[in-house]
Amino acid sequence: MMRNKLASLSKYQKIQYLTLIPLISICIPSFNIDVQAQQSSSTNNTFNGTANVKSDRINLAIENLVVDRSVTNLVEIKGDVKNNSTLDVHEVKVSAEYYDKTGTLLEKIEHFITSPSFILKPNAQVSFDSLEVIGFHRLGDYNIVASGETIK
Repeated sequence: MMRNKLASLSKYQKIQYLTLIPLISICIPSFNIDVQAQQSSSTNNTFNGTANVKSDRINLAIENLVVDRSVTNLVEIKGDVKNNSTLDVHEVKVSAEYYDKTGTLLEKIEHFITSPSFILKPNAQVSFDSLEVIGFHRLGDYNIVASGETIK
């Protein structure tokens, strides 16, 4: 069914659709899909073949998340990122989107929470604590996710 859905999409819809799949797999650990992707040439923008995209998924979960008001009335986020995958991960970062009470995007922020040489082993976790320069009184909603790179 998924392959039929992909076949019916235009080139640009496929790109949008395929960029959502890794995000969904981070948010929903049980989401797993084999995707048929098309490769494009960087010189002429034409399709030159197909390749099966199959990779081990990075599954990072944010646990013990606390979004609170700091003593200076800014937004403070704290939590732990746990590596629920079977792979070593580095370059771990937390990405956050903050919205006001009407749903308008206030800020998109990314913070690397580990040093470049730090390796997050399977089942290990790392804590983070970040102060955002956003007035807490403006905060209505937020979306916070963790990501990282596998070691090759």
